[in-house]
Amino acid sequence: MLGLYVSAHPLDGAEHILAAARDCTVAELLASGRTSGEVRLAGLITGVQRKVTKQGNAWAVVQLMDRDAAVEVLFFPAAYQLVQHALAEDHVISVTGRIEDRDGTLNVFGRELGVLDVSSAEHGGRPPVRLALPAHRITARLVSELKRILTEHPGDTPVHLSVRGVRGTTVYALQARVNAATLASDVKGTFGAEAWTGVA
Repeated sequence: MLGLYVSAHPLDGAEHILAAARDCTVAELLASGRTSGEVRLAGLITGVQRKVTKQGNAWAVVQLMDRDAAVEVLFFPAAYQLVQHALAEDHVISVTGRIEDRDGTLNVFGRELGVLDVSSAEHGGRPPVRLALPAHRITARLVSELKRILTEHPGDTPVHLSVRGVRGTTVYALQARVNAATLASDVKGTFGAEAWTGVA
């Protein structure tokens, strides 16, 4: 219904950046039969589950996805304290950790993490405006209103819309190019301040 997205995958155009920040793809790791050792992966965070141990220490389970597959990366308390600031959906990251086979399911116990800037690959060097809306608010009326607002603020900055659903978040690269400086107030006034997540 959105009829706006032009990118089939949020990592389109960033393959060379991912390749330089990993040892193998997630699919290659899963197909390798490896159940131990160190690995370095790169991809998009599509989900973060924050948890607390019985001792009250925070840790997290992160769903990491590249173009072909996904894997869970676990950040236990010691590592979590170092990387928690970067654990957010839609962040593209490189992560180093230890491979573990838990009851037949391959996981990575994360140790180090770096946030990758893929905006230059996707948008000719200009980072996008980021908007965010929950899936239940996406109606024909809202889409029409969003198109109108984007059209009224022409410019050369691309737009990403994150749609949050119960099964995860989908990121759409919209066709519009906007003036980020003038767009913010209209977006906040129409859809609420939480719909504007800035330029990044």
